Amino acid sequence: MRAAWAIARNDLVQLLAQPVAAIVTIAVPINFLILFVLFAVGGGVVPVTVQTAGSSPATQAFVQALRDSSTFDVHPVSTAAQGAQAIAAQNSVAAITLPPDLGAPRSTVRVTIDNLNSDFADDIRRGLPLAVTQFYRAALPVQWREVDSYPTTASFLGFIAVSIQTVALLIGGLLQGGLGVAREWESGTIKELLLAPVPGWSVVVGKLLAAFLGALAGALLVLVALLLLGVRPTAWAEYAGVLVLVLLVFASIGVGLGSALRTRQTVFPLAFGAGLPLFFISGPFGAITWGTPAAAWVARIFPVVYANAAFQHAAYGIWTLDTSVGASWGILAAWTFVGLLAGVGLYRRATAAR
Repeated sequence: MRAAWAIARNDLVQLLAQPVAAIVTIAVPINFLILFVLFAVGGGVVPVTVQTAGSSPATQAFVQALRDSSTFDVHPVSTAAQGAQAIAAQNSVAAITLPPDLGAPRSTVRVTIDNLNSDFADDIRRGLPLAVTQFYRAALPVQWREVDSYPTTASFLGFIAVSIQTVALLIGGLLQGGLGVAREWESGTIKELLLAPVPGWSVVVGKLLAAFLGALAGALLVLVALLLLGVRPTAWAEYAGVLVLVLLVFASIGVGLGSALRTRQTVFPLAFGAGLPLFFISGPFGAITWGTPAAAWVARIFPVVYANAAFQHAAYGIWTLDTSVGASWGILAAWTFVGLLAGVGLYRRATAAR
């Protein structure tokens, strides 16, 4: 282990000697988080204008039902022309006009939809009937009672932010682990390690330790950003354990990739290229089983899914996988072992070749 610590210390010294590179690799996870948080903020609710013909109790109740639907960002307007203008200026997805006789048996609510984007247009088509039902709930002969499965409900932004954090840590771990090994091959200093009287596993473990500490700095920045977004883990000890394990998993995979690719020009784009598709299959909007069976099967291949579920459990006390908690932790540990084994195997092959 003495050799591993020496290699790790040398890697950290080299990283600090290149402040620009250090800042870039540490800041990448937080930049990824900010990017997708902006995406999440824009996808939570849809902006609509509402023109009313007065301020009767029925009108006020209907507008409140729209606001309570968790679908609409309501902007009152005085005339139909203002609603049409908001749609033309791309400031509104729909213009809702409430009639003076709102609440009468034959009253008609007029809705003009900007159907340029089917996702937002369908939000209007689904959300408006729900708001109407909520408005007439007191007069309906059938009532309903909601029974929640969990004591609290995570906000859309809070839920997706946990998944964003997972993929941000993946990119950080791949960069820290992969770039540290690739740098040795590019600069030629790998020859010194190959000729040094130290076992291959100590070199790989040293690289892993340095990558883990570098990725940990980025992870702490991501944690601060999550706290600012209002995410408060319900189990801090579990969250810390998941964070350590996940960083080891991703950093070990990065070490293996760096040993295989051997150039920073290939490690960097691969880390970013893997982040986007893995984010969307990791269950950022709900359980992976809510999608197609084929997508869920593919998702289970990658460690991001299990890491994401572990973070969600620590943050909100929910478990979104049909794989047990213990089995998921075992899969993450197996990925760590595979990453390190690949790094050791590639290092030994290079040693044998020389």
